[in-house]
Amino acid sequence: MTKTLKILVLTNLYPPQVLGGYERSIADFARLLQHRGHTVLVLTSDTPQFSASHVSLYPDPPVDRCLSLMGGWSSEGASWFDHQRVVSARQQNQAVLKHHLDHFQPDVCLAGNLRFVQMEAESLALLLSRHVPVVHYLMNAQADYSPQHTPQSPLYQPITCSDWVTASLQTLGYSTATTQTIYPGADVDAFYQAELPPRDRLRIAYASLVTAYKGADVLVEALSLLHAAGIEFTATIAGGTFQPEFVEALKQFVESEGLQESVHFPGALSRQELIQLYKTHNVLVFPSRFEEPFGISQIEAMAAGLTLVTSGTGGAKEIIAESGTDGLIFESENPFDLADSLSSLPTDLARWEAITRTGQQRAMSEFSQAKAVDKLEAIFIELVNLKSAKLATKRYKIGCYSILLPIDHRLDHYQATWHRYDTALGYISQAVFDKYPQSSAIDIGANVGDSAALIRSGRAVPVLCVEGSPEFVECLRRNALQIGDVEIDECFVGTDGEIINFDSTLNHGGTASIVNALTSSKGERVAMKSLNTIIQDHSRFKDAKLLKIDTDGFDFSIINASADIISASRPVLYFEYDLTFKPNAEAEAIEAIKTLLKIGYEHFLIYDNFGNYLISLSNRDHEKFVDLNSYLISNRRRSGTPAVYYFDVCAFTNDDSDLFETIRNRETDHSDLVDA
Repeated sequence: MTKTLKILVLTNLYPPQVLGGYERSIADFARLLQHRGHTVLVLTSDTPQFSASHVSLYPDPPVDRCLSLMGGWSSEGASWFDHQRVVSARQQNQAVLKHHLDHFQPDVCLAGNLRFVQMEAESLALLLSRHVPVVHYLMNAQADYSPQHTPQSPLYQPITCSDWVTASLQTLGYSTATTQTIYPGADVDAFYQAELPPRDRLRIAYASLVTAYKGADVLVEALSLLHAAGIEFTATIAGGTFQPEFVEALKQFVESEGLQESVHFPGALSRQELIQLYKTHNVLVFPSRFEEPFGISQIEAMAAGLTLVTSGTGGAKEIIAESGTDGLIFESENPFDLADSLSSLPTDLARWEAITRTGQQRAMSEFSQAKAVDKLEAIFIELVNLKSAKLATKRYKIGCYSILLPIDHRLDHYQATWHRYDTALGYISQAVFDKYPQSSAIDIGANVGDSAALIRSGRAVPVLCVEGSPEFVECLRRNALQIGDVEIDECFVGTDGEIINFDSTLNHGGTASIVNALTSSKGERVAMKSLNTIIQDHSRFKDAKLLKIDTDGFDFSIINASADIISASRPVLYFEYDLTFKPNAEAEAIEAIKTLLKIGYEHFLIYDNFGNYLISLSNRDHEKFVDLNSYLISNRRRSGTPAVYYFDVCAFTNDDSDLFETIRNRETDHSDLVDA
């Protein structure tokens, strides 16, 4: 048996609330995947005005109609709601998705039609940022986002319902290099009839939305031509509509042509009613003038033993291998050609039966839903295995917690080599929260949560972890569940709205830099958030008494940009002092120190990158930071073999002079050391 998975299905509409075949296909996949043993959860909207029956052999998985639509459909087409309603729905949908990701923790997501449930590809970006592989089933000629927002993650797999959809996307500028076609198929076993319907006369069925773009009028005109030619037939035009006036016009035309006894309009039919309809009909006409992405009703009818006569627009043409062999293709919008195709069938019954049987065999062998789901499952497993390979982890003890590290993370190696590496924050935070036991900590550049584990091993205070790198967020999220009382904001810190690219972040040995990401135009793009905005989103950390910053190149920028909010809460500030990443880092570093002096920071403890205490400085000798800069520059540029790459700095306001003295005394007290 295939490995069982937890599958999140994300789609805008779900039966019995449907517009057409897209929703029914996604529902059939969800039901069949659950039947095969997978755990499936469907997130969708509640849009009861589109209710229609969609019975299946298999029961529905759990369906949460928790998403809010940002637009709607009417006889005039699709349109967005007003701005405020869109903003509200957008925020709600992202919050709902985050909630279900935290609680359901899917292995993979099957995304369907996401129109009006996301802006551009933001829901997909959220899924991928949490390392949830996404198989996006595209059944429209245009995606739910613009080409420049197409996700670039290797965990994103676009699937189209026809080669025509793939070609259409490419024409519009979408990258289709990794796109695969999987025909959605139909529940052919439910529709299959071993005995073909009688062919005593033309018994014509139409089963689709009764609208102008579906070509129902083309069929009605062809029927009037058959009637005029004296060809015997009956016809049923089944389906719901957005255009009641269009249906009324068709009925009036039928009456004017004297066809009211031969042509019937039963309205929308359930699947079971459709199966019964096919038992009494022998031809399905699919007259769409619209470029159809696929056309599932054609397969259902073929499986039932009806002869398919189709306009073959768009992807619908791919259902018939060869016109005259397994179905008939007529010229779109040409009722005369349609009438000729229909009238040719009764003139050669042997040919008619041969076409029908070949079409039925093709439907059963090439277009079953089971075959489609087999292919989907294979892609799910492939993506999950890829994710596992990228997210291979190891266990490592930090304080009282055994946390997960990515397999290539170097923290364990560094601490085995340099015993004080990344340890000072532990006893610094313990001293801070001995003084402020009701306060909290903010960890910017939280990595996988190792600092949060260190902080909470000393004192069980709330910690806000801010991390934007998807390479680390998955481990951070899993570690946070164990550490407890950890909030996560998945973003990079900077100027509100500034754009970075996930794929351009530099990850090496358990550290990440976003410097290059600000200048790259490729990859999955996300907006940065300021520290002020982050704290507005996590208000209980407004007065945090410990602020740790480790963002490999952006620490100085964050300090300079966040002076107001740092000045308001006056936390003990622990940050990385690294000149490696930016050409102007020396000036930016001195500017950051001046910013801190200006808002009341008076004492500084300096550690080298191995965690060894180096020196303490006060506001009176801040010029020595110029000397420290010179040391780092000399290490890197003059010696060519740096011994020290960066410093860690712990800064205190005058309010916390006592904490400064306590920690400095600890660093200068060597009475417990024994000479080797």
